[in-house]
Parts: sequence; structure tokens; C-alpha cells
Amino acid sequence: MPEHPAPSAIPPSLAGAHQDLTRSRIRRAALEVVARRGFEATVDEIAQVSGVSPRTIFRHYGSHDALVLATVKDMFEAAGQPTRPLGADLDGWLTDLASVAHARNVEIVGEAFWDIHISSRETSEVLAEVNHLRRDFRVRGVRYLTQRAWTAAGGRGEPPRSLLLAFALYLSGFCTKGLMIDFDRTPEEVAAMTADVLLMLLRRAVAAQEPAPSGDAPAPDGDAGP
Repeated sequence: MPEHPAPSAIPPSLAGAHQDLTRSRIRRAALEVVARRGFEATVDEIAQVSGVSPRTIFRHYGSHDALVLATVKDMFEAAGQPTRPLGADLDGWLTDLASVAHARNVEIVGEAFWDIHISSRETSEVLAEVNHLRRDFRVRGVRYLTQRAWTAAGGRGEPPRSLLLAFALYLSGFCTKGLMIDFDRTPEEVAAMTADVLLMLLRRAVAAQEPAPSGDAPAPDGDAGP
């Protein structure tokens, strides 16, 4: 009768693959539960959705706060995935950007939005890092998107500060949540308004810039990444 291999005899590649699969199940479940429940999501709730025991979750993450931090990082990564390339159709790109941004604010971040934005009041070292990640993600993302739109619309140099702040406001979860909760708007309706407002402000800012010095050639149109 053949003997069963001892646990230590399991090939490292198989053991590693099993660990990756388990962690992937935990991450997917954590994204779902934290988006629905915010930081009040418990390890037991995530364990139930993932089919992984709480003990195994703690073995991978060590603490509830560490799991929350990892989930917030996953949320930011998912929310920051590129939309369609920016070509000649600036209007269409802005419409798509607004639609994706507000949908992700609801579907990926969800109720965790509130906790992410009050984490600066917490004394936890982990939640302080959440606050740092949030600021870094938003500032870099908004600057990148505003600069691309500004350049594509014919703007020169750095976009005006007022335009940067408009992109920050109208693409934010504050805009999504505020109009959905207080004015019964859908994410699609919020996105349509966002695209219209940003396009209007963008064109106004480009028209208001100082005339280009004579002899300056227009910048070539392109769609380079960050």
C-alpha cells in the first residue's frame, strides 16, 4: 500500500500556488465585504464570503487593520486602472472617464469611502497609512488626468489650478455620494453632468490662456502614458 507524502514533502511550487489561491480568495472577498460594510467589516464576514477560515486569514494578514489596509490598496489599484486611450475624441474620452470614475466610486469603494476619508482622525498606524495612500492616490491621479485633458484641448504648460480642483471635485466620491443621496441621481446621471461641466470648464480655461508667442508650433497630438 503506497504511503501518503508528508506535508513537508509537498513540492514548494504546489504549496506556493495554494497560498496564492487562498490569498486571492481572501482579497476578492475583502473587496466585496469592505465595499459593502466599510471598515466595520469583520474577519468572520470576510471568512464566510471567501470560504477561508478566520485563522487562515489572520495567518496571511496578521490583524484586522492590516487586512483593511491591504484591501484599501487593492481598491485604489482597481479604481485607478486606465480607461480608454485619449485620441482625437476629447468629448468621448471625458464622457468615458466620468462614467468609469463614478461607477468605480460606487462598485469598488462603496461604503468604505466614508471610512477612508476619516482615517486621518485615527491613532492607528495602519489607518494613518490609509490616509497617506488616499491623498497620494488622489493627488497624483487628478494631476495626471487634468494635464492630459488640458494638453489635448490645446492648453499649454501646466493647467490652471481652478481646473485641477474642478477635476478633483467632479470625479470624486464626494460628488458621486452627494448627488446620489441628496438628489436621487444615478451614477450614470452624475457621470453625464460631470462630463458636461468638465468639458465646459476645460474649453473656458483654454480660451482664457495667454496667446502663444509667435512662431510656436502646436504640440503634436498623442496618447502617451504617465
